[in-house]
Amino acid sequence: MAIVFALAGAVTFATAADSSLKKSLTFHASYDSGTDADSAKGDKRLFTLVEKQPKVGNHTGDLTRLVKGRGLSGGALLFAQRNAKWLLYDGAKNFHFAEKNWSGTVSFWLKVDPINELDPGYVDPIQITPNTWNDASFFVDFNKDGNPRAFRLGAFADKPVWNPANKNVPEPERPLVPAKSTPFSRDKWTHVAFTWERFNTGKKDGVSTLYLNGKKEGSITGWNQQFSWSGKEHRIMIGLNYMGLFDDLACFNRALTASEIKRIHDHQAGLATLLK
Repeated sequence: MAIVFALAGAVTFATAADSSLKKSLTFHASYDSGTDADSAKGDKRLFTLVEKQPKVGNHTGDLTRLVKGRGLSGGALLFAQRNAKWLLYDGAKNFHFAEKNWSGTVSFWLKVDPINELDPGYVDPIQITPNTWNDASFFVDFNKDGNPRAFRLGAFADKPVWNPANKNVPEPERPLVPAKSTPFSRDKWTHVAFTWERFNTGKKDGVSTLYLNGKKEGSITGWNQQFSWSGKEHRIMIGLNYMGLFDDLACFNRALTASEIKRIHDHQAGLATLLK
C-alpha cells in the first residue's frame, strides 16, 4: 500500500511540475507540422531577414527547410548551408522582458557534429537581441576554431555597461562561459538550455547558466546585467551560420530550476507531449 501511495504522490508531483512549466511557457515551436510556433504569446510566424528587413515565411531558397520524421517526435529544421539567410521570430511577448529583476529560460535541441559538419567561423544556433551580438544580447555559439570547438553561452549587457571604454576585450574577459563537456553528435540529439535571473537590478548580481543534456555546464556571474530593451524590437534569431538539425524551441518567463530542465531533457519527446 505504501508503494501505491508513493507512486501516486510521484505522479501528482510530476503533473504539478508540468503544469508550472506550461504556465511559464511564452513561446514553443515544435516543427512537427510547420515552421510557425505551436503556441506563442505574440506573433507565431517565422520570418526571414531579407535585405535587413523581416519578411514573413521561409525565404532561404530551401537552404533551410522543414524535414519530416527527423525531429524528436516529428519534424525538425535542417540548416544546410552556412550562408543561408537568417531566420527569426518576433520577440515581443514571445520572449518575456522585464525592466526590473528580469529572469527567463530558453530551451532547444541540436543534432550536429561540430568537427565535421560546421564550416569555419563563429556559429550561433540562437541569438536574441534588438541590437548586435555584443550589445544587450543573449546567444549560444560554437567557437570559430578548436578541436573540439567550444560551445559557449554569452550574456552581454548594454555595451556601454559591460565595455564602457569600447575597447577590444579579450574573450576570457567577456561575459561568456564555455561548456565543460562536448556531447554534440550527428547521431544523437543534444538538449541545450540557458537561464538568467536578477538581470536589470543595477547590481553585479545577475546570473546566467548554461545546461547541456540536463546538466549544469557553467554560469556567468559578477556582471551588472543591464539590458535596455524597452521601446526596441528584439528578435529571436535562429541558425546563424549553423549547419545541422534544430528542434523544439521554447521560451519561458522565469528561470527554470535544474530539475525542471532535467525533466525536459529526460522526456526526449518534445514539450508538446510533456505539457499536453
